[in-house]
Amino acid sequence: MRASQVLNFQQTAVANLRRPWQTFRDGQIWYGITKLGTKRLPLTTKQGNKHYYKGTGSSGYGKLNSSGTYIINWNKVRTYVVPADLQNTELKALVSPNTPQIWQKVVGYQDGFKSPELAFDNVVNFVEYGENYSNEDLESNQYLEKIVSPRVIEAEQAENIEVEKS
Repeated sequence: MRASQVLNFQQTAVANLRRPWQTFRDGQIWYGITKLGTKRLPLTTKQGNKHYYKGTGSSGYGKLNSSGTYIINWNKVRTYVVPADLQNTELKALVSPNTPQIWQKVVGYQDGFKSPELAFDNVVNFVEYGENYSNEDLESNQYLEKIVSPRVIEAEQAENIEVEKS
């Protein structure tokens, strides 16, 4: 007997494909030699590494180009069409159009709202007095919220004391 005849008795990949009568327990046809079944399941965040973020597939408005800037495809951007007879419906806005606009004015800080002194004073006031540390009545001030530096308040109080003494 030659060695080539012995090879005819061994199973090959083609022979495995010709045996579709063998199935898994759930009835799926078994075509090859596997131990754990298919590995092509959908990838979840549990199977990825710690930096893997799957997302929901809901974005995709554009693409990054080679220089790293994001180019928006305006055909994919969601647009909401306002009905033509919106004025005649009973639908109401979430915020009334009669709601007054609140204006803010910063006094005594060099950079205005970007001043680190203002941020520090806000933190100190929050720690000392809680969340509502400013009890200013906006309606009586024509909806103008004045944010005044403590140094300006102290200087005004010192001037008032001097005026009262003289």
